[in-house]
Amino acid sequence: MSSVQLAGVADALAAVAEGTAMVVAGEVTQVLGIASACDLHRVDENVIVAGAERWVPGGADGTPDIGEFVAAELGLALGVSPASAMCRIADVLNVRHRHPGLWGAVLAGRVRFFEAARVAQACVDAGIDQTACGVVDRHCVVALALQPWSRVRGRIEGWILLADPAAAAEREAKAALARRVEVGAVKAGHCDLWGRLDAADGIALDHALTSIAKTLPTDHDLDVRRAAAVGVLARQALGQAELPRAAEVIVHLDATPTADGADLADAAQVQGWGAVLTDRLGHVLAGCQVTVRPLLDARSMAPTDAYELPASMRRVLEGRWPADAFPHGSRASASCQADHTAAFDHDAPAGHGQTHPDLMAPLSPFAHRVKTHGGWGCAQPEPGLLVWTTPHGWQVVTTPAGTIVIQRPEPREHAWWHREPPDWLDDPPEEVDGPDPGPAQPPLALAYAFTA
Repeated sequence: MSSVQLAGVADALAAVAEGTAMVVAGEVTQVLGIASACDLHRVDENVIVAGAERWVPGGADGTPDIGEFVAAELGLALGVSPASAMCRIADVLNVRHRHPGLWGAVLAGRVRFFEAARVAQACVDAGIDQTACGVVDRHCVVALALQPWSRVRGRIEGWILLADPAAAAEREAKAALARRVEVGAVKAGHCDLWGRLDAADGIALDHALTSIAKTLPTDHDLDVRRAAAVGVLARQALGQAELPRAAEVIVHLDATPTADGADLADAAQVQGWGAVLTDRLGHVLAGCQVTVRPLLDARSMAPTDAYELPASMRRVLEGRWPADAFPHGSRASASCQADHTAAFDHDAPAGHGQTHPDLMAPLSPFAHRVKTHGGWGCAQPEPGLLVWTTPHGWQVVTTPAGTIVIQRPEPREHAWWHREPPDWLDDPPEEVDGPDPGPAQPPLALAYAFTA
């Protein structure tokens, strides 16, 4: 027997939304409690004996010292070990003191704490100081307010590079000294392979493995053939001619117009790989044939009657929309289909001009199916702005910057759901003779559980 009864899908969605809000409220309460416990806990500095409590750093650069014993009772409250409690404390203090924008967004319920904590940890791992964290913080506050975590997390490294390019160059130099490749012991007839490579070598190796794999018998899937390609490279290393380099590497590089031309951004995004410093692009792309394709203005393009989007228009569409235009979409637009916002009319007369970047948006196959067959409404009142309506009353706006919920459905009743009576409560008698016997009592064990 189910303990919850819902009148329909709308009530079920309302219950999910309410439950999510309760979870977020609980997270905020927990985070505030941890921060307050660290603020209020004091160390008795008059006790000077071996093993006495000490002040210890609460987190990374810019966080206050805390009394180390606070982690013991926080561990009890959290149900974790003191070591795990110290890690939780570091997460809270790193966000509060190094990422004030994210801290405010967490307290307001706009950003989940685990997302803010992962941003903070990425900055700790990179070794950047509190000032540089402020740059990352400003980028992440805007992005996480509008975009899902799966879309934002891949851009954090690029913002860290922008925050302190000099420190990024130092990290790259140190990482170069830590490059290595390890082949593990034979287990079940196979070896594990792990390595850290220069970015150019890693990209070249990936393309080479795929190129070789496509020439191997197709008895197995591509992943198995890529693994076999490592053996091909190993056996043919001596005297092997250079492999063809037919793969395409797409680099996104922003520029700011100046009186003398343009200033390039300090970091570039290698599509599908991650961010690199701009002054390292020459090394990463060494030996590649480079084609520079500046993004065109969609207003200079005439609409076409063809159903498929021409390649030049496709590049404009992907430049405008970096990701799936569906609410909270995270799939890269390069792997999405170009969807006509208004259904394409195959019987329209010539010259109707239904295909143009201003009339389309990138959608994943699933999003396209929902839009087409799921009862969702979608309009594009202006280029780069989609207005979505759902079957149960949600209204959402998506832009290249992310997703904004503008209307939630109102519940039909005050209560989202109602619970069934507990199994131990007897059905009321149809007729009552004599004095009211009072409510039935729960079993003894359950009563103990309530009062323990």
